[in-house]
Amino acid sequence: MENNCVVIVSSCDIYSDAWKPFFTLFFRYWPDCPYSIYLISNYKEYGDSRVIPIRVGEDKKWATNMKVALETVECSHVIYLQEDYFLQSRVDTEYVKKLVYYAERNNVSCLRLFPSPSPDIFFENSLNLGKISENAAYRVSLQAALWRSQDLKDLICEGESGWDMEYNGTLRSIGKDLFLGVNNPVLNYLTSTGIIKGKWTVEAVKLCKKEGIEIDLSRRAINYKTNYRAILDRTRKHSWARRIRRIPLIGKIVSKIFWKSCRLLGLN
Repeated sequence: MENNCVVIVSSCDIYSDAWKPFFTLFFRYWPDCPYSIYLISNYKEYGDSRVIPIRVGEDKKWATNMKVALETVECSHVIYLQEDYFLQSRVDTEYVKKLVYYAERNNVSCLRLFPSPSPDIFFENSLNLGKISENAAYRVSLQAALWRSQDLKDLICEGESGWDMEYNGTLRSIGKDLFLGVNNPVLNYLTSTGIIKGKWTVEAVKLCKKEGIEIDLSRRAINYKTNYRAILDRTRKHSWARRIRRIPLIGKIVSKIFWKSCRLLGLN
């Protein structure tokens, strides 16, 4: 095992039903992961010898839990993941190792492994990386990323939620060393993630069915609203829909139907 870097999966007990699909897909698509794998939880553990539990006890929000984890594990770098980042294609381990090596030797604070958002500044390198500017809206993002442990620890303010970290952490990151990101996913997981607002995404359910992974729908429902909203929004923005809206009277009728549909579905 590479001991300078570890994988830390951020989670808590209320999302333990996501651990089976997450780790099944993780080991299926990254079977030769060279790094120790840790799972943050409250009291539970996954029950797989390849996954090392970090039990933090009573939940005290994302930041406090994460700080406990970082102080528990001794390493210079961490690959940060969350329990609903469901991998859907093979991970290129040699490329990941090159990124870790590069980050270690070039004072990189954060190297985003999933382009959400994508880098916004050109950066000269041979690894297809871009730079994330200091004024980027989500310079600190909790999408998958390689972090220098001390820099991540420095950006954490105990008691904050993950959303707080992305907003306030972005402001706190100004002046920090390099923030880089890949232009193409290194860890290719569902863009919508597996769980939104406490419910399974439609994409996650479809992926698990395709992969032969059973998920517990009795513990959380499927978030159809997000899926319907996305479909309606794509339809509304389609070129033919825009042309129809420009037609007098018909355009008004179509717009009314669209917004009435949103209200009926509870999407507005």
